[in-house]
Amino acid sequence: MHPKTYKIWHNVSNKQISCRLNGATANLSFSIQVIFMTNNTEISNSDRREFFRVTDHVFIDFSELSDDEKSRLVPIIKNPVHNDDNAIQQRLSSLQTNLNRLIDQINHTDRDIARALRLIDEKVSILAQAVHQQENSTTDREFVETNLSGGGMAFLSANTFAAKATIEIRVEFQSSGSVIHAIANVVGCDKIASAPEDKPYLLRLVFSHMSEIDRNTLVKHTLSRQALELRMQKESSLI
Repeated sequence: MHPKTYKIWHNVSNKQISCRLNGATANLSFSIQVIFMTNNTEISNSDRREFFRVTDHVFIDFSELSDDEKSRLVPIIKNPVHNDDNAIQQRLSSLQTNLNRLIDQINHTDRDIARALRLIDEKVSILAQAVHQQENSTTDREFVETNLSGGGMAFLSANTFAAKATIEIRVEFQSSGSVIHAIANVVGCDKIASAPEDKPYLLRLVFSHMSEIDRNTLVKHTLSRQALELRMQKESSLI
């Protein structure tokens, strides 16, 4: 089966990109290759971060919007109310970044201590997630495996959506508890033969409206996730 190629416009940098879908398995172990097509000879670091992709398990809540609903929601998305919960999440994210940097420094001199600190950090994160999930057990959220970047996301869906449909989406990251709120456009929604029967469609979205705070949170999460994956691979190779 030959890969399908899709061309879309990135709404932030206004650059044309080509998304090549190599296939999908039942557990969403698929690969999306993003190729920049631009007249510029160099791509800025910010553009690279926009399409830096990772696979992660996140909570997702999404629904299709009408034109009227989109018009009402756009100003809310662009200028979110900064409540105490957002402030706490930002502080926790900053602390986590500093902790990861410190552990990496310790790892250069004592790998055993660094590994112990990572295990302690992971244990605290698991306990925090358990408490958070109990507090939000009544909310109608979906926990899914997602291919995620600063520019968009892809995941398996029970329902099909028309191309260019407008989607309101909330994504919560397990590791930090941070929540991003965005409006996205449907790039494609294709039925995958090897996908589970209850979620046969691969829904691919590109973000069209998101606050700068949420976009920074999203990009920081993808970079942190990739750094964690690389670190775990390196540690596994040393065992």
